[in-house]
Amino acid sequence: MSGAPQSVGQGYSRKQVLRMLGLSDRQLAAWERQGLVSPQTPGGENPANPGGGTARMGSAGQGMYTFSDLVSLRTLQQLRKEGVPSARIRSLHATLKEKLGGIERPWSELQVQKRGKRLLVHFQGAPLEPLTGQLFLEYSPKDSATVRKLERPAPASQRREVDGKIEADRFFRAGLRYEEHKETLPKAIRAYQKAIELDARAAGAWINLGTVFYNLGKLEDAERCYRAVLAFDDRHALAHFNLANVFDERRQWDKARRHYEEAIRLSPNSPDPHYNLALVYDKLGLHGRARRQWVEYLKHDPHSQWAGFARQQLEKTAWRLVPRPEPSPAPD
Repeated sequence: MSGAPQSVGQGYSRKQVLRMLGLSDRQLAAWERQGLVSPQTPGGENPANPGGGTARMGSAGQGMYTFSDLVSLRTLQQLRKEGVPSARIRSLHATLKEKLGGIERPWSELQVQKRGKRLLVHFQGAPLEPLTGQLFLEYSPKDSATVRKLERPAPASQRREVDGKIEADRFFRAGLRYEEHKETLPKAIRAYQKAIELDARAAGAWINLGTVFYNLGKLEDAERCYRAVLAFDDRHALAHFNLANVFDERRQWDKARRHYEEAIRLSPNSPDPHYNLALVYDKLGLHGRARRQWVEYLKHDPHSQWAGFARQQLEKTAWRLVPRPEPSPAPD
């Protein structure tokens, strides 16, 4: 199988990033040119920090993206979906690095949100307007808001929510470290569970916990984790893909098929769902559909170790050509 369940890990190839986020290569390249995100490069340098990083290499010899890069890209995606112009994003990026010393990756180190026409940044547990340095406080009704001076404290409930997310992210990162070694997998499980306890919508922790369970053969627990993500985000392509793999492992082809198809609908440029769906179609006797998926897979991943197998399958699955009926003669 080309794509077993995948984790939200510490290093991602360009292809993985495009697949997981449903980004176009053109959009990612644009954000890189603008300096909004910078992968580690094959030469061992981070473009945003020349001479200061060790390269993490992907299978294709490209630079690697860290989890922080993934968080940054998700934030940028969300801001663009909410209609924030690219020029304003670039301006905010420069402002944050200038005004908040020590912040090199604003889009992952800080929480940025759009509130009406304002862009707010959570800094030290409270939302600020980055251009003025003023504290932004919300009061009921929900949609009304006022700006107060920086010395005013944020509401306790808001601070608890922000602190909970920060603490959840700390446990998530601990889970990533523990997951690297088999002997510390129990600690990884506990860390991800704690992250979820602190933030029930921590999709990365749910996904990674499910993948740990899958690799341990605990398919029911893995299914529960992936379904938990879909309960609050039914457009999460990776959750659909991983859940399909659970059903595939159980030989529940129809259920696997539905979730692979949904993963493809949400992220059509991801190669792995095409590959796995082709295999499922073959098992269901849908050889014509399988052939189309092999073709799609090779469009997106023509050079990997799996591409040779896909080409072999194409050779075995010849089209049954049906003569097209002759058109009826036009009336006189």
